[in-house]
Amino acid sequence: MVCGSIGRVFGLLCSVTIAATAMAHADEASNDRVIAEKTEIIVADPTNAVAYELRGEAWYMKRDKDRAFEDCSAAIRIDPNFGRAYNCRGRAYSAKGDRDRAMADYNEAIRLDPGYGPSYTSRAQEYFNRRDFDLAIAGFTEAIERNPKQAYFATVMRGEAYAAKGDTDHAVADYTEAMQRNPAAAWPYELRSAVHFDKGEIDEALDDCNSAVRLEPGSAGGHYCRAVVLVKKDDPDGAIREFDEVTRIAPAFVKAYLARAVAWHKKGDDKHAIADFDEAIRLQPGNSTAYNNRAAAFRDMGQHDRALADYNEALRLDPKNQDVLANRGLLYMMMSDAKHARADFNSVLALPPTDKWATDTAREGLGFLK
Repeated sequence: MVCGSIGRVFGLLCSVTIAATAMAHADEASNDRVIAEKTEIIVADPTNAVAYELRGEAWYMKRDKDRAFEDCSAAIRIDPNFGRAYNCRGRAYSAKGDRDRAMADYNEAIRLDPGYGPSYTSRAQEYFNRRDFDLAIAGFTEAIERNPKQAYFATVMRGEAYAAKGDTDHAVADYTEAMQRNPAAAWPYELRSAVHFDKGEIDEALDDCNSAVRLEPGSAGGHYCRAVVLVKKDDPDGAIREFDEVTRIAPAFVKAYLARAVAWHKKGDDKHAIADFDEAIRLQPGNSTAYNNRAAAFRDMGQHDRALADYNEALRLDPKNQDVLANRGLLYMMMSDAKHARADFNSVLALPPTDKWATDTAREGLGFLK
């Protein structure tokens, strides 16, 4: 979902759903049990490739990409023709951000063991990560056919690929099919809500968010979904209650703090908004959007020096961010610093015109400064 910011004061990060991991994570106790069991086997038989591969998968499910990589690589060294080990290592490569090596491992896994379905899902996911959406759609379709156990996940992800291409009809069809495959899952409702939101079907979006919360009340995703829609419906109090639930369930979910700050701003409470931006920055110091948004709050409070410091930090982290440049230019105008305002507006116009608001603002600002 891409949403317009509120008066362009804050750039609202309003993706309705919490980004899902590539695969569902088993519970920690189960992963720990697998690791303990396979470690005993490896100690007794250091040449057991299967034990290394299974322990590597468990490490991956625990999001320990380095240990997963080590174990999956050990399995390949022991048995270079072990297809599942390549799928295992490919996922570790993907988690490490090495897309090319991940894809090479998935292709090798499929070549060595064409009947192993999860490799097809992994490869399709990697196409999606690379933004090759047509190949991702074809890959997830193949994964659905070859890997019935993961057909639900592959169907949802194919819907995501369609949505990324702007094909909302096929996206909704896949989300609806996923609901039928797994009636107890909230995720497809959250994603379908995003489609409704983008189409301006706000009541339908809220209905899907409500269904997500009903199905998984203890999951942060449904509450975040509902909170963002309530912001759009001009119900900041309701949105804040939902964001409170999100941060209770997922205290490190940065987007929730950024979005709740928008709700506080709509209530005219920029002190609480700044507190949320502070927490987002504490959790993710490299998040330029948090600095940009906190700067806007400081600007509205008349604290221009603090606003300028935050804009400067946002641009240090993201030097070509047109939104930040235009906002800093406006701040310089408020500070009667025409020289620096003009420089920022010219910097916006020197970049590819990817942000219409920033481009229009820069042109208008330069016209005013003449």
